Amino acid sequence: MRAVTDEQLILWVANGDSSCLATLFERHHRGVYQFCLTMTRQRALSEDLVQDVFLKLLKNAKVFRNDGSFKAWMFNIARNVTLDHLRKVKRQNNLPLHLAGEDENLNNPVSAEQVAAGSQKMQQVLHVLAQLPAAVQEVIWLGRFEFDNYAELGQALACNEGTARVRMHRAMALLNSTYTRLHGAPVDD
Repeated sequence: MRAVTDEQLILWVANGDSSCLATLFERHHRGVYQFCLTMTRQRALSEDLVQDVFLKLLKNAKVFRNDGSFKAWMFNIARNVTLDHLRKVKRQNNLPLHLAGEDENLNNPVSAEQVAAGSQKMQQVLHVLAQLPAAVQEVIWLGRFEFDNYAELGQALACNEGTARVRMHRAMALLNSTYTRLHGAPVDD
């Protein structure tokens, strides 16, 4: 038995079967939430933005052209919803950021010292990431945690694959140089 693709589900939504949106929500709400949380650093706001994203998916389902992946199209909508919100309110950079998967390292069979060092370094990277411009944050988050290739990253960022590759390279260079300036060593040291 073959699973129904996201692209087929959104086409069914476009044809009036809004119940298929529940399946899409179940498959993707965590990733959209993590992206919104990375960009806003506010849990409740991120939950609201996720709802806005899925309402826009429902409203704009007929716009999906099926010439790319649904996931890239969805993250383009999530990006626009989040950036629209950030433009409307003054951004606060000192709110704590916590990634959902962070505590999973405790089940890993490495020493407690390695876990603590890795967790500390991750917090340092997240702190530096929070200080970078929103456009850099979104490129890094989407490129490192959501998409496996530059073609889909480009779709999500509304640019071509080559531009996505350049943006990722520049974003990672800025992250690394900022991290080095603040912590005295590069991220990948």
